Amino acid sequence: MFDGQKIKKLRTEQTLSLKDLSDRSGVSVSMISQIERRNTDPTLTTLYKLCKGLDVSISTLLGTDEQALQLVRKGERKTISFPQSNSKYELLTPINEGTIEMIKIHLEPGQEDQQLIEHSGEECGYVLHGEMTIVLGEDEHILYEGDSIRFKSMTPHRFFNHTDETAVSVWAMTGRVL
Repeated sequence: MFDGQKIKKLRTEQTLSLKDLSDRSGVSVSMISQIERRNTDPTLTTLYKLCKGLDVSISTLLGTDEQALQLVRKGERKTISFPQSNSKYELLTPINEGTIEMIKIHLEPGQEDQQLIEHSGEECGYVLHGEMTIVLGEDEHILYEGDSIRFKSMTPHRFFNHTDETAVSVWAMTGRVL
């Protein structure tokens, strides 16, 4: 389960009320309160919105106060699961270090996040296995195994698995998304 206390800590450090964070992020006061009290896990989209409202990266919420290593071993990757979206994210780069992040995303069949997101930076992805659909603004692009894509992250975007098998892809992003 996601530790909502980290959101509360960052919010109070910035002297933001629940209403202030709600106004800045577009997430309802009641949802923020439930997340902070660990009554619910946020979706990835909600997490992005809260990070934007707090002006932090998702890594800030997932990291620890310890110095992050520059080497991430296969068996020691931090993994984030979002049960509501049936997706799993493996962090391939250290948390809280550098300006570029790499993640490995596992999208289960039919997984789809309906909301478009946007953030600073640029990202590129490569499909290792399966197929996935990328929505960039008004356009949809199907990526097949071996395909890659690059785009500016300020373009509203989302991706989903339109097939009946798991899609696995690797993404690199600038702007400290996670």
